Amino acid sequence: MTETVKVGLIGPNDSVNETMKAAGSLEGIKLIPFIYQHTEETTNIINDNSARIGHWLFSGPAPYHFALKEKLIDADHADYILLHGSSLLGTMLDAIMQEGVVLSSISVDSVPRREVLKMLKDFDLEKMKIHTAPELGYIPAEELIDYHEKLYRSGEIQAALTCVHAAYTGLKERGVPVYRISVSELAAHRAISVIKERSLANLYRMKQLAMIGIEIIYPSQAQQHKSPFKIERQELAINRVLIDFAEEVKGSKVSVGNGIYFIYTTRGELELYGKFHHLKELQEEIFVNSNMHVRIGVGYGRTVTESEQNVRLALDYAREKKSGVVVNIDEGGKVTEINSLGDRLHYSRRSSEAKWQEALKDAAISQTVIARIESLSHRYAKVEVTALELSQWMNSTERNARRILTELESVGVAEVSGEESGRRGRPRKLYRLLFGTEK
Repeated sequence: MTETVKVGLIGPNDSVNETMKAAGSLEGIKLIPFIYQHTEETTNIINDNSARIGHWLFSGPAPYHFALKEKLIDADHADYILLHGSSLLGTMLDAIMQEGVVLSSISVDSVPRREVLKMLKDFDLEKMKIHTAPELGYIPAEELIDYHEKLYRSGEIQAALTCVHAAYTGLKERGVPVYRISVSELAAHRAISVIKERSLANLYRMKQLAMIGIEIIYPSQAQQHKSPFKIERQELAINRVLIDFAEEVKGSKVSVGNGIYFIYTTRGELELYGKFHHLKELQEEIFVNSNMHVRIGVGYGRTVTESEQNVRLALDYAREKKSGVVVNIDEGGKVTEINSLGDRLHYSRRSSEAKWQEALKDAAISQTVIARIESLSHRYAKVEVTALELSQWMNSTERNARRILTELESVGVAEVSGEESGRRGRPRKLYRLLFGTEK
């Protein structure tokens, strides 16, 4: 049985109605309309309905960019209907009919300039002068009104074409000849079809297997022998916390020995948990209840075997960290480190740069380490580092960072670019990282 995708449709009345017509012929998708008078009403619409809507569709770029700017949505769960040249041409013909003259100069907003230029070329209208408003981001209706009116008052245009309902009504009130670019059924149909495919793919992704690995960090063997019953009580306390956690993520808990527990659930359940909690909270709760530290790794996969391989690898990565970061590894080999502040560092354990593979074949450094350093270099916007800085980036010793930089230099991924004088001792070597250059 085909799953029905629920999509929240946001826009002014006329655009929403046109889009609803286009959705009527598509199976497996249900549009839930939300109509506004002003773009800014999008805030309340999304806040009041986000719990029941998984994907949002906006009638145009204005409400979409507004919602993105206000952090009401993320780009993975929202789209807008792209206004093509065909929509613009239809509105232009309507304007010519209404004005009774051939328009040689107009202003347009919300339609990408490339679409405007393509339409002019396709219909041999390149002699026509069209002013296009800035395309990037959200532009308040008042600014669009001022933009079009200024061009009209200065005689540079004969009429304005706008996609924004509030700009349309505002320009009419100021006596500027204005015409509304409406959503075409074809454009709406295309946008909805894309959303349907993306949403179905996301539904499959949410059902993907997720495994959370929790490993107890035991005290020394000598301390364990001194108080074996204390360790048992601490383990019981940890188990109570993990049972509650497994119930919350609708998963199941399994002990795999040596103080390691796996919790099986789905990506969807874990991401739902992540909207309100952080796995660092689980670490803290375990410590409060048991006075023992744990490390946490998460593995995603298309199969149980792949998920288990990734969760074990994530725990291996977590063992290398002193700061207790949570490590996720997905089915594509992408590693995500999450620190106590919720900051995320992404890199791939599978080198995407084939040019380094041959050089690294005999090196005492892995492609994963290089990928991590490259990601850190982008994060801190630095291509020149000392061993001290690299050790701080990687939460390791300066000696280990110096060894890594020496290896990077030997395989041509870094070069010595100078020296940095310290307060005392010998000057530190300054290395330039060469990730963005061809070998």
